[in-house]
Order: sequence, then structure tokens, then C-alpha cells
Amino acid sequence: MYSFFSLLLVILFMFVFKTKVHHIRQLWSASMVKLIGVKIEEIGTFNKDADVILLNHNSMLDVILLDYLHPKDIAWVTNEKLIKIPVFGWIFKLTNLIIINPVKPSSVTILVNRIQEELLRSRPIGIFPEGTRGKNDTIIKFKKGIKNISEGLNLTIQPIVLVGTQERLDTKKLVSTSGEVKVIYLDTIASYNENWYENLENEFNDVYKKYKG
Repeated sequence: MYSFFSLLLVILFMFVFKTKVHHIRQLWSASMVKLIGVKIEEIGTFNKDADVILLNHNSMLDVILLDYLHPKDIAWVTNEKLIKIPVFGWIFKLTNLIIINPVKPSSVTILVNRIQEELLRSRPIGIFPEGTRGKNDTIIKFKKGIKNISEGLNLTIQPIVLVGTQERLDTKKLVSTSGEVKVIYLDTIASYNENWYENLENEFNDVYKKYKG
């Protein structure tokens, strides 16, 4: 109930205070973290100057957490079908996210152009390499698109493994439970060898299983 009605207020405030959208997002994210009762355990070093944040996806809390933890205005990459969702669709539009249709051949060109535009505005790019939410506590095989884009644009990447977000906020069952979430910061990637992306996917799986227990 709080999430729904507070989002209505957030949308209203974003319309009225268009220059304060990022601040409004952070305040709402902080309120959600406190309301749910999320205890955050951070492991490793967070490179907040990285161009791209890559993280696994299990819950809407993933986005909320990073908006809460990161001082900068993250430009999340999202599927255009999400903008059709009532209420949430307005949030995606008002926060100027990178909205693409992965089915269209032109989506890669659009994504590259938007990434370059947002980086010039000092906005880090938030991407879920799985392309969708994971199921049954597993890491889904990474999509290849961001690999080629990262190499082509020579992007600096901060990989992050999240553990416990689905337990804290399950939007399908509309259930939230207080407790711990682990945020594991992997080493920043600033150069690429031949198998870096495959190695990163394996590391995500290994770290997730280790901390999931």
C-alpha cells in the first residue's frame, strides 16, 4: 500500500519539481529500504566512478538499493514494454531511463547512442546482463550485447552481486520481509581480455552460490 500510494506522490513531485528528479528518487528509495527493514552488508570496494554497473536481477529491490547506495543519477537500461505498466510506466519516463526494444535490430545502435549521451551527463549506466529477472535463485546466462558495447566504447565496469533481494521484496507475491541483503562488489573491469565476459559470468555464479549458502 505504501509503495503504490507513495509512487503516486513521487510522480506528482517529479512533474512539479523536474530539476529534482534524482533527489526525489533517492528519498523514495531510502524510505523503501527503511520501511522494508533492509539491513545492507557491503562486501568489497564500490567504484562509484565506473561507467557501467552490472548486477544480477531478482527483485525490484535491486534498482531501489542501487539508487539508495549510489550518489549519482543512474540511467537504467530497461525494456520498453515496462513503460506500459500502470503507474510504474510514468516513473520510467520521468526518470529519463534508457528504454529499448531488444527485439528490434536498431536497439543496439539506440543503446550505444544513449549510453554515450548519458555518460556525457555524468550518469552511470545500470544494466542487468541476464536481460530479465532470475528464477529459482539462479543466475541466468548473460546476454552478449553489453559485452560488445563495453569493448567498443572502452567502458569501465563495476560488477555487483546481490544476494537476498528477492526474500526482502517479492513483487509477484506482493510480500516484503525485513532482513539482510548482501551487496558484493567485484573488482572493477577497466580492460578486456579474450574471455573476460565469460569469466565474469562464472564469477557471478560462484559468488552468488557462496554467499547464498
